[in-house]
Amino acid sequence: MGFLWRFCNRDTLQCSRCPPGWTEHASRCFILSHEAKKWENARMECLDYGGDLAMVWNKEDQAFLTNLTFQYVQQNPMNISFSMIGLQDMVKEGTFSSGVNGDTIKWNVIYWRDQEPNNAMASWDTSQAGQDCVAIVPPTRIGTKDWLNSWDDIICMGRRHYICEITAIILG
Repeated sequence: MGFLWRFCNRDTLQCSRCPPGWTEHASRCFILSHEAKKWENARMECLDYGGDLAMVWNKEDQAFLTNLTFQYVQQNPMNISFSMIGLQDMVKEGTFSSGVNGDTIKWNVIYWRDQEPNNAMASWDTSQAGQDCVAIVPPTRIGTKDWLNSWDDIICMGRRHYICEITAIILG
C-alpha cells in the first residue's frame, strides 16, 4: 500500500495515476525536464523512471506534448527552446523510429516544421554526424494554423530539455 501513497496527496487523500509533478494523458504520465541533457543521457534518465522518452502516436499526443512544451516556456521564458522526444533516425537517415520500441512513425503522424527534417550540419559539430534526434519546438501561439507542426531534427549530442513518459498506474 505504501507504493500507492506516492500518488496521493496526504492532506486531501486525492490520488492520481501519475507521480507528483507528472501530467496524465492517454493512460500515460509525462514530465518535461528542468535540466538539459544529451539525447542518450536523457533517454537513460527516462529509463530510470521506468519509462522512456515521450512518443507521438496520434494527433492528440502531438497536441498534448506541444502544449506541454508551450506552457513550460510561458512559465520559464528564458529556460527552454526545444524539448527532445523519443524519435530518432540514427539507424537509417530519413527513417525516423521510436527509441521506445523501434517502430517507425506512421505516414499520417508527422508534424515537422516547415523545411524540416533537414539534417543540417552545425559548424561546431566536430563529428559532423548530422541531426538524428527530434525535438518539439514550442509554437509562439496555440491553435494557429500550423501550431502542431513543431518537430525539428536536432543534433543528438546537443544538450536539450526532454519529455519522459511512463505508463499511468491502474487504480481500482
